[in-house]
Amino acid sequence: MDQPLPAHTFNEVRYYLMVTPCRSCGKGPWSVDDPPTVTRVHQEVTVQARCQKCLTVQPFRFLCQSASAAADPEAECINPTDSPSRLVDPAQWLSLFYLLVESAAAETSRSQTRLGGYRAALCLAEALKFYGDDELPPESAFLTPVSAAAFREHPEKFARQRLRDMQSKLPSMPVMARRLTRDHRARRRWWQFWKT
Repeated sequence: MDQPLPAHTFNEVRYYLMVTPCRSCGKGPWSVDDPPTVTRVHQEVTVQARCQKCLTVQPFRFLCQSASAAADPEAECINPTDSPSRLVDPAQWLSLFYLLVESAAAETSRSQTRLGGYRAALCLAEALKFYGDDELPPESAFLTPVSAAAFREHPEKFARQRLRDMQSKLPSMPVMARRLTRDHRARRRWWQFWKT
């Protein structure tokens, strides 16, 4: 990899590593044992990622446009701009949405369920950034052969109205963000109890 891959935030990198197959085994996802903290805009980061299937280690380089936020829910931000991702395409964002909804439903902790739901909603919002005036995203938005094939075979799954209908069944982003903030404060209060 000659040039670092463009990322809006390191969170976008995390999602990219969840959908990028390993060159050795074709599986994944990748995990990062020591994630960097992005403290400034346009910071280049290199991570050593490990395939969770075959344990192959591979370096990835990214150029993060935004610094990482420290507090919930801002810390979950994937892309603070209206520009679509150049790392993760609409089909991958939708796959992440379904994966995170399923994971959230399996959680036993209410706060973890809310966090998973919020992350899923963020992925759906990222998928919607690929749409212009048309009901479908442009074919050029799909970055992998698998994604492009999924779009060609089932374009109806990528209809903007379908994604908006899915989004309308979720609580609004501000409501979910407030709940995350409340959960974060509740955790802090619990620790403050032990400090007094």
